[in-house]
Amino acid sequence: MPNMPNHRETPARRVAPPTPRRAEFLAVAAVSLVLMFGVRRAAGQVAASDANALPDLERVQKAFTEVVDRVSPSVVGLRARRHAPTASRDGGGNHIFDQRITVNGSGSIVDASGLVLTNEHVIQAADDIDVFFHDGRTGHAVVLASDARSDLAILKIDRKGLPAVKPCNWSEVARGQWTIAVGNPFGLGGDGKLCVSTGVISNLGRKLPGLGEIDDRLYHDMIQTTAAINPGNSGGPLFNIRGELIGVVTAMHTRAAADEGVGFAIPLTPTRLRIIDQLKTGRTIEYGYLGMSARVPEPQERRQLGLGDDLGTIVDTLEPDGPASKAGIREGDAILRFGPERIRDASQLVDLVGGSSIGQQIPMELRRGRDNLNLSVTVERRQVSRVAWMRGNAILWRGLRLADLTADARQRMQVASPAEGVIVIDVAKDSSAAKAGLRIGDLIERVAETRTADLAAFRASVRGETGAIRIRVRDRGEILVQP
Repeated sequence: MPNMPNHRETPARRVAPPTPRRAEFLAVAAVSLVLMFGVRRAAGQVAASDANALPDLERVQKAFTEVVDRVSPSVVGLRARRHAPTASRDGGGNHIFDQRITVNGSGSIVDASGLVLTNEHVIQAADDIDVFFHDGRTGHAVVLASDARSDLAILKIDRKGLPAVKPCNWSEVARGQWTIAVGNPFGLGGDGKLCVSTGVISNLGRKLPGLGEIDDRLYHDMIQTTAAINPGNSGGPLFNIRGELIGVVTAMHTRAAADEGVGFAIPLTPTRLRIIDQLKTGRTIEYGYLGMSARVPEPQERRQLGLGDDLGTIVDTLEPDGPASKAGIREGDAILRFGPERIRDASQLVDLVGGSSIGQQIPMELRRGRDNLNLSVTVERRQVSRVAWMRGNAILWRGLRLADLTADARQRMQVASPAEGVIVIDVAKDSSAAKAGLRIGDLIERVAETRTADLAAFRASVRGETGAIRIRVRDRGEILVQP
């Protein structure tokens, strides 16, 4: 879990699941009764009717336990293991040793044939994945399909006939509704007894800037909840009081170790359901790309451009020779429409661009100064290596994550002072770079015959190159990296 409840099922007598109206009534009753008890006891009054109120509270409690009892067979605990090469200094040189990392997570059964929904970051680069079922049985899973951009993945397990979760009607999700998280925090659900926590929806549409940028993840419309979220809950379900899936638990934000933090979940919007349906078929998710970033206009910019409070987003940066730049879009332009859609904010534009077909020509309306302009832009395929220009501290290229050789990087990677180049800080499993033998700690000094003293030089050397590229690595010589 970026930055990033032991529940025991009781053999209680089964009752019918609560209807929505009954659940809402019981919620109001519970709050009212708690307040009533506090006021009466503060005043030193103990009424005979207090004893009659206890059965009402027990019915509220029963509503929760009934939902938990019903959905628990659809939730699994996960334990993913992967290798992480780590650089160290031994005997005066750089060496790589293999570190074994274990990640605890959770998942939801989304198809009785054995398909499990979880976060991509839980199973990223996993060598093997263990699954813990509600009845105490264990099994293994393989990754059917995953998508880092949405941070969603579908696993295939060797068990069938388990009940699948039921998606919610997203149009009915609102702030203040109760939430139930079921999962495997800190790996405590290894015995199949997954943990439960409850809360409410604190807010919707929360943005988590910076959290997923390095891995090109998009967290811009998250559910914020007061249900307890901890490492190991990632990938697990967030239910409503009806036991319907409203989100995939993903992150916890905290400012200090003693802070309980705030939990976030990816919402099960119609867009996410379409992505999940594609992943269930094993398909790779493709996103449209314009080669630009956008931001919220400042109040002064709104006045200068004559924009309303809910219209337009400002072009912040442009990829050189990217689709937006080729179409004539400039930094500082306000985007008013993308196709037929009126643009309210940057998040809406990101969704529209990402959902556009590759090669599609989209008409756009812009405002430059006080003039409105109309032009068309051709949507291209989004590739992780192409979005590196938006990140100043690292770039991604053919499975490598590269950074400038700063003083901190020199010390951390044990690189001698005279050396210069760009340092490899991560290598994606099964990538072109990994197949070429590149490793964490490698220092890339040249691309072909061009020196690469920093990221800007490296970026310029590889931009537009689609074939095999020969690079020179300090102390290791030349290495050929395929596309």
